[in-house]
Amino acid sequence: MVEERGQVINVSAEGAVVAVVQTSACQSCKARQGCGQAVLSEWGSTDRQDAKNHFFIDKTGIQPELALRPGDVVRLGIPEDALSRAAVWMYLWPLLPVFFVLWAGTQLSIPEPAQLLTALLAGAAAVVVTRWRFATPGQTGRPRILSIETPATAVFAREAG
Repeated sequence: MVEERGQVINVSAEGAVVAVVQTSACQSCKARQGCGQAVLSEWGSTDRQDAKNHFFIDKTGIQPELALRPGDVVRLGIPEDALSRAAVWMYLWPLLPVFFVLWAGTQLSIPEPAQLLTALLAGAAAVVVTRWRFATPGQTGRPRILSIETPATAVFAREAG
């Protein structure tokens, strides 16, 4: 199980919104200033950055015995196999149709511009299929709230004292 900490932002009858603060290696990396990955992760407005780090977890992903309140620090988890499957769908699947179309085009001696156009269309179709596939993921692929690490009442008591 891959685990991460987050803070409950809002709780409703449908579920909870949790903010996850990224604890990536980028923060301590010496090459951060010249790294494209670090630049892309911080690209956009503050509101956009906040939206990328907020996740809605429906009531099926919350243990019934947990009484969540805004401000609670929680432990989130997602199975490793779900993460691996998602990586295959996101990175490998869109490339397979592109490579197949390019290979088939060379075997059939199709002109190169037609091959490239067809490969782009195949890649776009694969991305559409991937988006459709992840629009309604199974319960195994969704993050779950495993436990409350610090109740909101404890956080507020520390701030007051």
